[in-house]
Amino acid sequence: MDKKHLMRKAFDLAKKGKNLTGLNPMVGAIILKSRKIIGKGFHSQYGGPHAEVNAIADAESRGFNVKGSTLISSLEPCCHTHKKTPPCTDLLIEKGIKTLYYGSVDLNPKVKGKGIEKLEKNNIETIFVDYQDINDELNRGALNIIRQNRPFVTLKICMTLDGMIYNKKTKNGSIGDSEQLKHSNNLRKMHDSVLVGVETIIKDNPKLTFRGNGCENFTQPRPIVLDSNLRIPLNSQIIRLGNNPIIFTKKNNIQKFNRLTKLGCTIIKLNNLKPEKILKNLMLNNLQSILVEGGGKVFSSFLSSDMYNELILYYSSNLMGNSGLNVSESLHKEYKIKKKSSRIKNIGNSVMMVFK
Repeated sequence: MDKKHLMRKAFDLAKKGKNLTGLNPMVGAIILKSRKIIGKGFHSQYGGPHAEVNAIADAESRGFNVKGSTLISSLEPCCHTHKKTPPCTDLLIEKGIKTLYYGSVDLNPKVKGKGIEKLEKNNIETIFVDYQDINDELNRGALNIIRQNRPFVTLKICMTLDGMIYNKKTKNGSIGDSEQLKHSNNLRKMHDSVLVGVETIIKDNPKLTFRGNGCENFTQPRPIVLDSNLRIPLNSQIIRLGNNPIIFTKKNNIQKFNRLTKLGCTIIKLNNLKPEKILKNLMLNNLQSILVEGGGKVFSSFLSSDMYNELILYYSSNLMGNSGLNVSESLHKEYKIKKKSSRIKNIGNSVMMVFK
């Protein structure tokens, strides 16, 4: 069977672990024997068995002996100890795997080539099928934890041509057309949490969920709210949906704190709500990628502190004039933004600009 085709299948399996792997990368694996797929697996739980372990278990549960088989893995198998699970390399050696095809090198310094070296020393043939770029994009959150010791942050904002993000007269935060709204909603599928300020919750009462195709089988991103004075309404949709929102506050309101906790919220009290502190705490809560959706003050704080990896701007063709809430002044760190411009695309009646 075509190994590149099988590697693509392994990456498709890896994607099933979205929002399930905590700070770990998403990985998929396939067991092949006598040109037949006998087992499949993906990393499905933080602290649980890795993809290779699940694939072997799947094959054995079907009555197959994996000795002498080929393993196709989207990522180099781990080899380090002092973690939640044993090294995958040890299991591959123990089970008598004959050949490994791997799609990417694990950039974790504790692994990075050492897993391959260990397998080769134990007479397992290893063959690299270069899907490194695909893996690095898929696992950009986990990689950013390694590189910058914080989650991957995407800033997303939609504004009119005159720099407005909210209509004060109609009290409507929706700026773009249906195509732009659909496109921006899909961004939620790519992140394991969505962050907004409490003003967005009070004004718009959003669900902060992904609502596209396949959403019924999708683990929704975790809602994050920055709420200095703990003003979030108890009947907010993000609370009623039960997606375990995290609320950051400076207020010591024990009564409301307890009520929110009973409703399934996690409350984190900090002396200040600066992005650096927020991101450190989100990493402690095993979140590796954050989509910041606003509003203006929250967006500006992440932008001005340079605590982001990617900035996505949707410019609508609309004009609001004096009825709008202006955020454009906050964006005029343009000397920084312009240097990072990487992509421009038309989305419906809007223009999307991506800066990295």
